Amino acid sequence: MKNLLLLLCFCCFAGAVSAQHCEGYYYLLNNAEVEMSLYDAKGGDAGKNIYKITNVHKEGNGTASDFSSTFYDKNNKVITTSTGHFKCSGNGVAIDMKVGMPSMPQLKDMKMEAKSSETFLDYPANMREGQELKGGSFEMAGNMNGMDISIGYAVTDRKVAGTEKITTPAGSWNCMKITYNLAFKMKMMGAGVPMNINAVEWFAPGFGVVKSASFKDGKQMGSTLITGLKK
Repeated sequence: MKNLLLLLCFCCFAGAVSAQHCEGYYYLLNNAEVEMSLYDAKGGDAGKNIYKITNVHKEGNGTASDFSSTFYDKNNKVITTSTGHFKCSGNGVAIDMKVGMPSMPQLKDMKMEAKSSETFLDYPANMREGQELKGGSFEMAGNMNGMDISIGYAVTDRKVAGTEKITTPAGSWNCMKITYNLAFKMKMMGAGVPMNINAVEWFAPGFGVVKSASFKDGKQMGSTLITGLKK
């Protein structure tokens, strides 16, 4: 179970994004395909997440979209999939937290239901260094062959730590740097293995996430980097 938790924590929030002008976000480019490469603690290839954007539409005073996220291991084998929802308005953007909760092959035949009412993480417009951002939590639960299962995580202590220019194979951006804490747990029949990590993400205003990294006990666990964008 611990290895599975490490994998899921490693994938969490590779899709978190920022706010400014809605039309520039890759989550709002209909039929776009985004490649986010994943690396292990030593910088080795650990696979990739492919985001596919669909159903871009007007929602209230803003714009929204649906997307799928598919995680491939380093041998290009599909490991997990998830779907999510993205919203952008004049107040900023918000991303569906269940994108960080991929469906697992072991649980593919189990119906999971959300237990949390608030499922979005907000990224307000005009973020500035030192600003504290609202966190969030999400949990899914279900039953398989008489065994109760729940999977959840909580994001806390989000803060804009500064700015930094990041260059990747997909381009260069002036990014804002956000730090936060992530508590992750999967329970089976009442027994669970918690994991608490520190994380950092870099994103370009008006575009989206460019890079992220996670740490445990001061040591880097892994990282993500945008490496491709097909419009």
